Amino acid sequence: MAIIGPGHPDQTRNLKSCPLLTTTTTTLAMDSDWDEDVTSDLHIGEAEWNRMSSEFTNTGYREGITAGKEAALQEGFDAGFAQVGASIGHELGLLRGIASVLTAFLSSASDPDWEEARSISSALSSIRFSDIAPRDLEAEQHAREHLEDGASEPEEVEEKRKIEDLEDMLNRLSAGKSITVDEGRPTLEDLQKLKERLKALMERSSLEVERS
Repeated sequence: MAIIGPGHPDQTRNLKSCPLLTTTTTTLAMDSDWDEDVTSDLHIGEAEWNRMSSEFTNTGYREGITAGKEAALQEGFDAGFAQVGASIGHELGLLRGIASVLTAFLSSASDPDWEEARSISSALSSIRFSDIAPRDLEAEQHAREHLEDGASEPEEVEEKRKIEDLEDMLNRLSAGKSITVDEGRPTLEDLQKLKERLKALMERSSLEVERS
């Protein structure tokens, strides 16, 4: 996976073959050294992009695996993971990775679209996997019956709730908002809107993502 834009190695090769750059032997040598430095920087940047996007995507997969297991109690893990976990978890992780790297890219270039990239990245980071995954009605019914019988909340449910509350608090603090404000949870429709905004931003920046 790689972001392609102005200064890509393919464009560097095109510059090398331009007759205007063959004026003197000294100029060629200087251009060669400069091209090598640029190519080296690009390789470093691409390696960093691959590392970061892989990290975010793997996070999405881990969330997807959890949801896949929960949805597969009756149908088997493979079917549940394929239907629920893999596609949604992978997409959320991928979008987070792209937005994060794009924010850093625009910041270093002092681009006026940096604020839009930061807004998209912040919004994506606040989305839980449970916000966009299909509801597990059977599990919800089981939980209601469990509570109606007077039993305490299952330990795994309580732990998940604590983690989600902590995530909400950290996200609101990072955005400079009061931790007492409840603006409602994001939906799948919200994710789609963020995806469209991210796509438009990349088009304005003349960037694209290659999926390997």
